[in-house]
Amino acid sequence: MKFTRTHLDDIVRVTPPHDGEDWKLTRILEGNISEIALADIDGDSEEEIMTIEPFHGNTINVYKLKDGKYEVDYTYPNAIDFAHALVGTTLCGKPCFVAGIRRIDCECFVLTWEDGSYKVHTVDQGGGPANLDVVHHNGKEYILAANHTRNEAAFYEVTE
Repeated sequence: MKFTRTHLDDIVRVTPPHDGEDWKLTRILEGNISEIALADIDGDSEEEIMTIEPFHGNTINVYKLKDGKYEVDYTYPNAIDFAHALVGTTLCGKPCFVAGIRRIDCECFVLTWEDGSYKVHTVDQGGGPANLDVVHHNGKEYILAANHTRNEAAFYEVTE
């Protein structure tokens, strides 16, 4: 077996071969981007992209498709060091992003679109999530976090 490594920091869409065509790579965003999540949080039928920039970086952006190109539409305003986890999902029936930051305030937050603007809902501070997931089970919703700073696995039940 032989493996060839190709490194891309950009966001690319990979389309597998279809009807005899070759694999296709389409560059969506250029830059040093370490993690992405997708969700149509504003309900316009186009998914927004949340990013962590650069690798484990100090910036969390939301990009919106405008005139065929993704542009920054929102930047998380708090000081960030070592952003680490993103999820695009729904909570309480609303599309949203869930994000985690490992240093400074070590927060976990949910970003929604309400009344024409982005709204931050703080889930926790001090945990420093390294990984996040959202689970919908038996009519309940949970944010699961591997909280590095507290050395814990945490379950946050989400209610309206």
